[in-house]
Amino acid sequence: MVVYKLYYFPHMGREEIVRLMFAHANIEYEDIRIPYEEWPSKKSTMPFSQLPVFKIDDDVICQSGAILRYAAQKCGLAGCNDLEVAKADMITECFFDIMLRFPWLETDEAKKAESMRKCLYESVPPSLKQIEEMLVKNGGNYFVSQLTHADFALLNAGQYLLEHREDIFKDTPILFKHFKKIENLPSIAQWLKVRPGQ
Repeated sequence: MVVYKLYYFPHMGREEIVRLMFAHANIEYEDIRIPYEEWPSKKSTMPFSQLPVFKIDDDVICQSGAILRYAAQKCGLAGCNDLEVAKADMITECFFDIMLRFPWLETDEAKKAESMRKCLYESVPPSLKQIEEMLVKNGGNYFVSQLTHADFALLNAGQYLLEHREDIFKDTPILFKHFKKIENLPSIAQWLKVRPGQ
């Protein structure tokens, strides 16, 4: 039996998409969350001296995108053909781009607050509208013909966005309805009840 181990920091980030997929596919893995205070002593033991790291028995995969795509394939959540795989990747990358706009490393509180405001009220909503248009173009059920990591990328990003602006989806009701559908999948609803971290 293959042993999977996911090494990451004690928060969600992009790797939460992997955790969501494994929860949905009911695939067992070790969710190893390294506290920040322990990271300096563990950094040199990791390939490329960074996280995330995903181990498959004795093999190792690094980089969030590579780990996500491997997990999607294993969970049957990559898409049913090459074009769907590419389209699902496209949507997931769009959500990655959205999340990169936020001032994660800003230490000046005034600058951080203004940057957050611009993201939540100026930058992000038009991008959500564009993503909604892609969902509608595909019929509104999924971003491709079936559930993929792109839908979990929406859930992961959407939960963060809603924490910081409750009406962030007010101009994208179809996208929000899809978000709620994914959030309420029985496998996902159960994971959301028990998952650790922030």
